[in-house]
Amino acid sequence: MKKTGFYDPLCENKFEKRRGLIHRYPDRVVLTVTGRCFAYCRFCFRKKNWSGFNGFDLSGAVEYIKENKNIQEVLISGGDPFFLSDEQLGRILAPIKAIDHVKFIRIGTRVLSSNPLRIDNNCVSAIAEYKPLWIAAHINHTDEITKEFVNSASMIIDAGIPIVAQTVLLKGINDNADILERLFCKLVEIGIKPYYLFGCDYAQGNGHFRVPIESAVKIINKLRGSISGLCVPNFSFDLPQGGGKIIVEPDRLRKRYKNRYVFVNFEGKEFDYDDV
Repeated sequence: MKKTGFYDPLCENKFEKRRGLIHRYPDRVVLTVTGRCFAYCRFCFRKKNWSGFNGFDLSGAVEYIKENKNIQEVLISGGDPFFLSDEQLGRILAPIKAIDHVKFIRIGTRVLSSNPLRIDNNCVSAIAEYKPLWIAAHINHTDEITKEFVNSASMIIDAGIPIVAQTVLLKGINDNADILERLFCKLVEIGIKPYYLFGCDYAQGNGHFRVPIESAVKIINKLRGSISGLCVPNFSFDLPQGGGKIIVEPDRLRKRYKNRYVFVNFEGKEFDYDDV
C-alpha cells in the first residue's frame, strides 16, 4: 500500500455515478456541492476538490436517486455546503427532499468550528424546511468550542435539527484519552452526539498525522470505561482501494467453549457468560 498518500484515498472517482454524486453504500449517497471550505485542513481526504472541483450535476443526481429506490439518505458535502448561500442550499435540498424514498438528509460541515457566524436565523429557517435534516459537524478539539460555536449549535438544535460530531484522530493534537474525553463530554453537554472518531485517511500529506490503530483502540478502551456511552463515538477508518468504512472496537471476546463465552471488560478482568 502506498503509505505516502493517495490523490483520491477513498476511491470516490470509482463510485461517482453522476458529476459530484458518489454512491458507495447501498442506502446512501454523497453529493459534493462545492470545493470551497472554511478550513482547508491539512489532513483532509478530499484535497482533490480544492483545486480540481468540477461542479455537480444536480438534475442528474436527482434523477439517479429517483431511479435507485434503495437510497434513503443523501449526504450533502464538499468542501463545505454552508459556503453556498441560503438560496443555493435551498435549491439543492428542495428536489432531494421531494423524492419519496429519501427519508433524511445530512449536511457535513466545518462551519461551527470555523465560521459559526455563518449560521444565523435566516440560515436556520431556510434549512429547517427540509427536516428531517441532520448536521454532521467536524470538530477535533475543545479549543474549537467557542461561545459563537455554542450559540450557533443551539440555534440549529432548537430548530429541531440534530447535530452529530465527527472528529479526526490526529497525532500530537488529540491522540490522548483525556483530551478526547473533555471534547466528547463537552459536545454532549451542548447537545451534540459524538458520532465518529476517524483514523486519518491515506491522503497526500497526511502521514505525520496518522495514529497507529493499536494506540487508537487503547484510547477507545479507556473512554469506554470512564465516560458515558453517549459521549463515546465509533472509531472508524476507511479501507484502501475503496473498501469503505469499518468500525474498530477493543476485542472483548477472549475464548469460547460450546455456549460459554469468556469476555474481558474495560478493566482487563475476565468474566464467564453462559449463552442460551
